[in-house]
Amino acid sequence: MNSPLKQSFHPPLQGKPHPMADYQSIRHSELEQLFEKKFHYQKPRGNESWQLPSQNEALFSEFYQFEALQGLREQLNAVKSRLNDYGVQEWSAHTNRRDPSGEVSWRLKNDTKAEFVTVAWCKFFECLHRYPLVKSPVVNTLHLCEAPGAFIASLNHYLHSIYSPDEINWRWRSTTLNPYYEGNALNQMITDDRFIFHTLDNWLFHKDLTGNLLDVANIEHLTERCSEDFQGQVDLITADGSIDCAAQPDCQEEIVVRLFFAEVLSALKILTSGGSFLVKMFTLFEACSVSLLYMLNCIFENVHIFKPATSKRGNSEVYVICLNYQRNTPGLPHLLKEMQSKLAQPNDTMVMPLFARSQIPPDFTMQHEIACRLYMKLQSDAIEGSIYAYESNDRHYLRHLHHLRGLVSNTYYSRYKVKLLEDSLCIVDKEATSKALGFSVPVYGGSYTERENLKHGDLLKQIYCLRREFNQLEKCPSGRPVYSYVKDRVDILELHVSRGAPVQNLQSSLFASEPILLLRLRILDTFGLDPVWQSAPKCQLENKTLNYLPPTENESFHSTQRRFFIDLLKAVRELQPQSIVFHKFLFLTHYSASLLLFLMETIYQDCSFECNQSQTLSLTKFKSAANNEIDQVLELLKDEQAGAIHCLLKIKELQKNQFSNALIQHNNNVLLTCFRGMLGEESFPMPVAPASNPEVSAIQEPAAVF
Repeated sequence: MNSPLKQSFHPPLQGKPHPMADYQSIRHSELEQLFEKKFHYQKPRGNESWQLPSQNEALFSEFYQFEALQGLREQLNAVKSRLNDYGVQEWSAHTNRRDPSGEVSWRLKNDTKAEFVTVAWCKFFECLHRYPLVKSPVVNTLHLCEAPGAFIASLNHYLHSIYSPDEINWRWRSTTLNPYYEGNALNQMITDDRFIFHTLDNWLFHKDLTGNLLDVANIEHLTERCSEDFQGQVDLITADGSIDCAAQPDCQEEIVVRLFFAEVLSALKILTSGGSFLVKMFTLFEACSVSLLYMLNCIFENVHIFKPATSKRGNSEVYVICLNYQRNTPGLPHLLKEMQSKLAQPNDTMVMPLFARSQIPPDFTMQHEIACRLYMKLQSDAIEGSIYAYESNDRHYLRHLHHLRGLVSNTYYSRYKVKLLEDSLCIVDKEATSKALGFSVPVYGGSYTERENLKHGDLLKQIYCLRREFNQLEKCPSGRPVYSYVKDRVDILELHVSRGAPVQNLQSSLFASEPILLLRLRILDTFGLDPVWQSAPKCQLENKTLNYLPPTENESFHSTQRRFFIDLLKAVRELQPQSIVFHKFLFLTHYSASLLLFLMETIYQDCSFECNQSQTLSLTKFKSAANNEIDQVLELLKDEQAGAIHCLLKIKELQKNQFSNALIQHNNNVLLTCFRGMLGEESFPMPVAPASNPEVSAIQEPAAVF
């Protein structure tokens, strides 16, 4: 019989029922394995204790690899490559169905009614119960790369499960790529702002408003803010960041290493002596990861690696948990200075290890190799087990998985003493965070092999696939023919200017549905033409026409919109037209949306969104006493010495209300019209796509719904 480890993750191919005694034993071992995937580095004592190199020794000076770890990497990649021909959506659905912990989050949402439950919520709740990350009800925490906010909701539930409400004195801050900043790439951030929107005062997006932790200036700003807000007392820092590696799944560790350095540098500059640090990492085969783990072992009393039971068995993620920070470790200030200097070089790939090979003791590398072998084996067995379940029709095995899901859920509840949390103790109203996003986004369709073939295929094949995706979007409900916005404001619209880095290229927006924005990016990548400008947007002020022209060479998107709206406000002040009509005009930034709302609420009495052939947005009945307000806004738009204007109003004036709903519908409709013009048969002949052509016919149709 196979060992319990093998039995759990790679079922016997014959699929025969086990004797009941053996089955009970295997079931118990599976549970233990799921909940005990942990490793603890054992430090030597006395003079042999692990120490940072002296300040005289060079850092980032030698490139090398550990042969044994590279061998493990090759073994794991060989197993992962077996997934190349499986459709990503079908495979994801399959692994979700057979995930032993899949019932946990469902039960937390539906039975316990916990706040903002996600898989991340479940994983962090496990970490909090398994390790002393929080030692007191009086605690200050910082959460890096935190969107959408599930760690915070999980910590709140944990604190109220352990302590009484009158004991708890918890303050928190968080940072992530800013979903409201349109210069952040759509595929590199989480745009779900249901929790962020209601806790905005706790989120730090830095001076440039990007929330980008890879910028050293933002790390400095974050350090200053935490010093001010917490008086230098930060007891726990978490870092749950990652980067999309689907295009290069065999290079995940190298792609993410720069982010790891930024997270670690931020934590070590901010964390209080004696504090705790939790960071998500992936495979730990590369020398840069080995040196980073060795550094953490030198400056924390204890370092653990933990893969929670609710973490997908087939992925590479693990949580490195560091306890009792030794802030006064000799050589640490010099080390942090060198790390920051390295990170400040924007084109550096950061693959050079922090320490030379001779600076890392053999007993550490031996322990690290043991940890890597453990987690590589677990992941390989999980993938092979999933392939077996996908290819076979082993009803006994599927029945076994069904029973296991219930056992895992019960074990999770009993081990971690899950309790109900009163609604009054939640951070955000549950109704606000439980609302569906309104769409699902299949960022990648087809298998990895199909996507690679398509990437190198001819233009007509790519157009064919873009049309298929567009046809799916057209079938989705995109809104009513006439968009509803009723002016019912009783108070005066107050200006609230936010400034940051100018948006160089429009890469995202919360004023259009995400599947439509993704298709816009794919069309732009395929044709080199941006659909945003293909509709020839313009603004009609009675007898005067203002054309909204695309950026010139080396001009930023921000400069383009700034120039247009300055010209528009000047024309409104000079002509005082009784109507302004925007034709096929997209308002995709907070800059343009805030100016539109300003015109609607302050300068004109009436407004209407119309879905007719010209797709117009009309403002009528000019208010004769509005010149002072126009002059005030014009002065703001012209003066950007303090930084580029991101928005003229508070975010809450522009999001999650009747105005944003109407604007999203308007923008969706205009973009779909642009797509239709660019992908229509009059633009390109339809390529032949016979069923026998694997590069075309096998591409999966997206199931985008918004």
